[in-house]
Amino acid sequence: MSLAHATYPVYADLRWPRMSGIAKVQAACLAAAPGHVNLIDLHIPGGLGSPIAPISVSRSLQRVGPTDGVFWNPGFIPPVWSDMPSVVTVHDLTHRLFYSPMHRAYYDYVLKPLYRRCAAIICVSEYTRDTFLAWSGMSPDKVHVVLNGVCPDYAANRETLNLPYEYVLYPGNHRAYKNLPRLLEAYACSRLPQHDIHLMLTGELNPALQAQAEALGIANRVHFCGWYDSTDLAKLYRGARAVAYVSLYEGFGLPIVEAMASEVPVMTSNVSSMPEVAGDAALVVDPYSIAEIAAGLDTVALDDTARREFIARGTARLPLFDWQHSAAHLWRIVDAVAAGGAKS
Repeated sequence: MSLAHATYPVYADLRWPRMSGIAKVQAACLAAAPGHVNLIDLHIPGGLGSPIAPISVSRSLQRVGPTDGVFWNPGFIPPVWSDMPSVVTVHDLTHRLFYSPMHRAYYDYVLKPLYRRCAAIICVSEYTRDTFLAWSGMSPDKVHVVLNGVCPDYAANRETLNLPYEYVLYPGNHRAYKNLPRLLEAYACSRLPQHDIHLMLTGELNPALQAQAEALGIANRVHFCGWYDSTDLAKLYRGARAVAYVSLYEGFGLPIVEAMASEVPVMTSNVSSMPEVAGDAALVVDPYSIAEIAAGLDTVALDDTARREFIARGTARLPLFDWQHSAAHLWRIVDAVAAGGAKS
């Protein structure tokens, strides 16, 4: 078909939770969809974490019937069977590496052969593409890198939440690989408590982390702030002294660029994709070293010269993470699949 003139349907799995990283990617790509793409939500039943999720995708595609369309999933779930070519975004291999042996087996024996049948796989960093290729054995010409972008609301916002204390922010969930016990211990060892700079964590109160904070004598300065919508989350970032994101593994690490856009210095890890995303615009530390994390907290929260330098570098680096550019790249890949430029 002539993609300059022809409209074609893209059937999508749009179930991703509103505040998740995948939902942010989904929203940005939907907003930038070209006029010749007719996006159709498949309204797939069942949970995203269900082991039969790929079957649910296939059944929903089967109900569509014969079509010249494309299936697009902004998350990681491919169909088991479909005559329609599929484009699936693989954000990371976290479930395979940091969850149970059953998760690892599911990836190795169920998802891997399904990914190989896809017309195109999109990865969100060079690191993720490299690890995905080494694991999957797919042809490199079918695996593409489309960097995540950062919502322009972060840079546009100039407001804070006017909290009654200064704080370093950890924005994310509390899964084990996020390395929060080491972050709490490093905070207790840092100079931040004596400067009355608190530690703010998104998400609901975590009993295990709260108990650790009490044992470390820092419970009165550690806060669990729940979940914010995008407007208030931007304010939470803007009001922080720094962002601390010392995860043990990320496929990209959206909080790194959200901090840059908020003109807040960020400390992150020297493993997986995080050095690639951070470049020279963040303080990069060994996430397994409590002493290094503690020293890093002191630098990004208390060293005004270093803080100004990281903020300036972050602002200069932001154009690499533009959603208009990234979404346009994704839709070019989908166009090529629709035109038969990639074979399943």
